[in-house]
Amino acid sequence: MIRALWFCALAALAVVTTFAQLDRTSRRMPSVAALVPPPFRSFAQERMVIAEVRTAPPAQALEMARTLVRRRPMPSEHLSLLAMAEQRMGRTRNAGVLIQQAARRGWRDVIAQQAMFDIALRADAQDEGARRLAAVWALQMQDLPVKEMTQRILATPKGRKAVATALVAPSSWRQQFLRSAGSTAPVEVAEVVAEAARNGADFECPKLAFTADTILRAGKPDVATKVRALPCKTPPSKGKGFFG
Repeated sequence: MIRALWFCALAALAVVTTFAQLDRTSRRMPSVAALVPPPFRSFAQERMVIAEVRTAPPAQALEMARTLVRRRPMPSEHLSLLAMAEQRMGRTRNAGVLIQQAARRGWRDVIAQQAMFDIALRADAQDEGARRLAAVWALQMQDLPVKEMTQRILATPKGRKAVATALVAPSSWRQQFLRSAGSTAPVEVAEVVAEAARNGADFECPKLAFTADTILRAGKPDVATKVRALPCKTPPSKGKGFFG
């Protein structure tokens, strides 16, 4: 009898271990998420919500997102997914509160940053919009709508001024912006970079030259020339090694 119970316990442990491992595997292989039984879903639940929150019936999407937050309440991305599900149910107020909580919890949450960017622009809070844009540029991810966001905020003088102000302080996002934004809105980017330089931004010459090259490739040679003429600093040399 004891031996039989022992084998049953080992079998149960093997099942739990197998499903737990399958759940973790779903982090890098989303296709296996559906194979994980509901009681064992953690990472798999996240993958399923990501895949279905926009396409499943609203009530089903909401229940899936709530289950995800109950099981893993800390990641800000999970609050953002719940906000999306609430929005699909027409609960705009709940969605707004959740997205603000998500944005405060983690700046790497792309969904939250995009949503807060939209809220800021609708409220004509361009400075806040510039901060959210900076957060998305800093993520350095290719599949983000950062170019569309950049075009939107640079479309108005107030937005361009806000981005120029944000560019003055050295930060991780500035390099990405200087490298790529010129292809999105070359004339507006040149104006923003010029204003930032007037306000004391200490751009390095190679990075500014890269911006000018990007604007040139976008078909704006005169604008590129103006960017090349902006004041910049030569980056410090890395120095030589022990053997010269």
